[in-house]
Amino acid sequence: MLDKTEGIVLKTTKYAESSVIANIFTKKYGLLSFIIQGLRSARNEQKGNLIQSANILQLEIYLKEQRNLNRIKEYSTAYIYTNTNTNFIKQSIVIFCIELISKCVKEHEVNERLYDYVSLFLIELDKDEHPIENKPLYFLLETASILGFEFSMQNILNGKYFSLERGKFEDFPTSAQSNLDEQETLLLKKLIAVYYDKNEIKFNANERKILLDKLILYFRWHIPDFSDLKSPAILHEVLRWSTNHQLSISRRFLQNWVCR
Repeated sequence: MLDKTEGIVLKTTKYAESSVIANIFTKKYGLLSFIIQGLRSARNEQKGNLIQSANILQLEIYLKEQRNLNRIKEYSTAYIYTNTNTNFIKQSIVIFCIELISKCVKEHEVNERLYDYVSLFLIELDKDEHPIENKPLYFLLETASILGFEFSMQNILNGKYFSLERGKFEDFPTSAQSNLDEQETLLLKKLIAVYYDKNEIKFNANERKILLDKLILYFRWHIPDFSDLKSPAILHEVLRWSTNHQLSISRRFLQNWVCR
């Protein structure tokens, strides 16, 4: 079957002498794997640049039932990044978000709402001229909601402990492993208030790290076989140093670091 859809490149892997296997999160068919022959040859260098992590593409694809590797007839750019590729903070956020989504989506599971949110997030991040340090935290909150394990707002005012397992605020801790402590819970309440009120409040580097790590742990509780993420470590460093230092980090370096 030949069909058209939009897709976000999540990961590419070299295959044979000049080919590539691309994992692409498509709008109509969910996560699909494609083999693209000859993509790494010299004559296909320009086309090869399109099949890069986080690129949003228009695709015309061949689909066959029960086939693990599909084929692409034609592909082109659906959105051209104008700022992200030269902004190392945005690059590190994008790489984190793409890695997270790679852990959350499964082959052939269609989730158009998630696709629309991720593609819009990437485009708006590229265009955003406001402070963006909290964007990874907002991405985690919204993704959790779309995937069906949104925080319960019941007892948010009085609950002193947030249960990662139950996704709600509680008066008493059930266990150290599944609960945030009182200070962490207060930080989470602050984040939720900031996110839903659309007021940008700065967190310091340590607060952002705590929130990011705990939200990732929340995903571990609710996504089966959720494996370790590599990108948060460098994301923490980039955000920590960005306010005081001028760093020159290429997108390729960040991607290679995550893939180590």
